[in-house]
Amino acid sequence: MESIMEKNNSSSKRKSRTTRTTMIVIVVVLLVAAGAYFAWPKAETVEATPALQTTKVRTGDLVITASGAGTVVPSAQVDLAFRTGGILNELNVAVGDTVERGQVLARLEGSVQAEADFQALFTAAGLAQAELAAINAQEALDESTNILKYLLGADAYYWEMQLNQAEETLTQLNADPAATATQKNDTQAVVDNARTKRDYFLDKYIVALAKSGEYFIDDSDLALARSNVENAKLLLQDAQSALEIVKGGPSALQSPLTTQGPEMERLEQARLNVENSRLVSPFDGVVTRLDAVVGQSVGSSSLLTVATTNQLLVRFYLDETDLGKANVSNRVTFTFDAYPDQSIGGEIVSVEPALQTVDGTPVVVAWAKLTEESEAVILSGMTVEVEVIAAEARNVLLVPVQALRELAPGSYAVFVVQADGSLQMTPVTVGLRDYANAEILSGLKVGDVVSTGTVETK
Repeated sequence: MESIMEKNNSSSKRKSRTTRTTMIVIVVVLLVAAGAYFAWPKAETVEATPALQTTKVRTGDLVITASGAGTVVPSAQVDLAFRTGGILNELNVAVGDTVERGQVLARLEGSVQAEADFQALFTAAGLAQAELAAINAQEALDESTNILKYLLGADAYYWEMQLNQAEETLTQLNADPAATATQKNDTQAVVDNARTKRDYFLDKYIVALAKSGEYFIDDSDLALARSNVENAKLLLQDAQSALEIVKGGPSALQSPLTTQGPEMERLEQARLNVENSRLVSPFDGVVTRLDAVVGQSVGSSSLLTVATTNQLLVRFYLDETDLGKANVSNRVTFTFDAYPDQSIGGEIVSVEPALQTVDGTPVVVAWAKLTEESEAVILSGMTVEVEVIAAEARNVLLVPVQALRELAPGSYAVFVVQADGSLQMTPVTVGLRDYANAEILSGLKVGDVVSTGTVETK
């Protein structure tokens, strides 16, 4: 028992000595760490002031541009179709053929007869028919006039003709902004006088007829007679106009006739019969599409397309933020996808008045022509990158935009570095500017050193 107790006491003493040793080591480590902390120099907490950056005024070029993309299109292109249906009897072209203005490209059945009828208008027989129509129209007018003259009486008829002429003159004066009040008043007086005298002689004539019991005139008779005279005048004018066209030959009947009347309508129908039975090229160009064969039944759908190839345009799009850079006559540079290493110059010829939406984005639509000759083959439908040159300044003074200090809207200054290192604020006049550089029109010279603040520039 005593031996066991002695062993336990000896073990307790060894544990106590180990614990004290561990405590001493921990204390020593803490003291060393604290000493190192207080002895180590503290880091500087104040950041260094950024260095002032400068640059020299230099000469160079400044070009303001905008980039876009587009497609080559012909300056003129038309889809041709017959106005009426029929059987295609003649086809004179194929895709790729060069055609001239006025060239007949295709014909329907019946076209030959329509052209024969048209040419017959200008033969001796056709001329005689037109002359006879004019003679008959003149006789109809003479007869209508005589009836009206009988109903009114000679004196009243004379003053009615004077009244009609005066009223026509007054209408012309009222429509003329240069006409004076005196002219209008004088003519109105003539109108009033003619009407008064016409009514006087008409009343006198009616009374005389009533006394003699020969004839009773009422207002409806006069209205009908006057209407017949006016209609006869229109028919005579129509017949005379048609006669002049027939005398002029086929070349006088190449455009639509706008006046109405039986004789002019007869000529216009003959012209339309020819026009509706054939397709004619409206300009010099190339056939780029053909969807028909001889013998085919056709309607009014487009059969072929003619386009110009010697006058190509580029229709291109710009971001709406570049609207101010898209001006007529601005130079452009084209880079075609087919010729990525070649650029061709051009010029804007028009800007569409409204924005369009492409892929959900509003864009400016502009048209440009090629102004430089190129050996490259340019075809309609080619895609092209476009760079618009909105403004440019060559061999001018330039400074980085970071050097500018805006004093007021449109008024600027820069800080010029003096020989002693001080800064002097100097007003300058600024011309063109882009995101990087600004043109200096006055206030600086080449080699001046200016401050750009803390922004480093190249």
